[in-house]
Amino acid sequence: MIHYSLRQLRYFITAAELKSTSAAARQLHISQPSVSTAIRQLEESFGQALALRQRGSGITPTPYGRMIMRKGRHLLELADNLHDPLGGIPSGSVLIGCFIDISPYYLPAILQQLHRKHPEIQPSIVHGELDGIPLLLKRGEVDIAITYGVLLDDELRHETLRETTPHALLAADHPLATADSLTLERLLQEPFILSDTPYSSEFLLTVLASRGLEPRVAWNAGTFELLRGMVANGLGVSMAYTQPRCSKSYDGHELVYRPISDPLPSQKIVLVRHRDARLTPATQAVWDTIRADRVWQDTPVQPTLP
Repeated sequence: MIHYSLRQLRYFITAAELKSTSAAARQLHISQPSVSTAIRQLEESFGQALALRQRGSGITPTPYGRMIMRKGRHLLELADNLHDPLGGIPSGSVLIGCFIDISPYYLPAILQQLHRKHPEIQPSIVHGELDGIPLLLKRGEVDIAITYGVLLDDELRHETLRETTPHALLAADHPLATADSLTLERLLQEPFILSDTPYSSEFLLTVLASRGLEPRVAWNAGTFELLRGMVANGLGVSMAYTQPRCSKSYDGHELVYRPISDPLPSQKIVLVRHRDARLTPATQAVWDTIRADRVWQDTPVQPTLP
């Protein structure tokens, strides 16, 4: 016999997502004690703690609580869609994780398509680093995610959206910018700007070391846009798998991408979900929209050089 209600599940999931019973109460337009009571009743029903409570730090779901969140979202969405037994109008919330470096270049167009095709779906975005996205999926903190196809394992299922190869980044007025392509040896003679983001720098340095090469690191950049801005302002050159469709840095300086002639490993941009996560009508609609979006086929813009 079921000893819990959908209302209790909704209160708990909302509080866990917001990491606060008070914030959940405001969003749900109920009292804070009602949220706390619902969580306590759920814990009594399941016989396990669902959340850790810390004064001044809100709540954090336990591993068991994260499992309940993942399965509970699916149950709530099925209940929300009972008014449409044929499943013709997917609705509900979907949490989309995305690797922070690529989200500015792909997510806006995807969200626009989702709003046009499925206005009843409410997507929410959760950003993460390369090593954080798999954890978000395993903890049930996102439903699906867009990231590079690294650090994935058997707990996750994925589909390839796009395959990319590393390119050289140079200021538009750099002497090497007119070349059709560049060798690694020639590129690495220049001062190099290295990404500081987790895993990215280690991966790049490992690839270069396997070819007996090491960059002359002049600067480190904590974000991809900072790296692009440094390159565009002539502080050095760099390499990246992400190739935006804009040829300007945030401060308006031009930069160019040039192919590297040396054979280098490619990377896949992938759409990922947990292997045990069942796609609800809303999640399936979001999955299909992302997979079919033309953003994965568009060619990056390059400036016209004199």
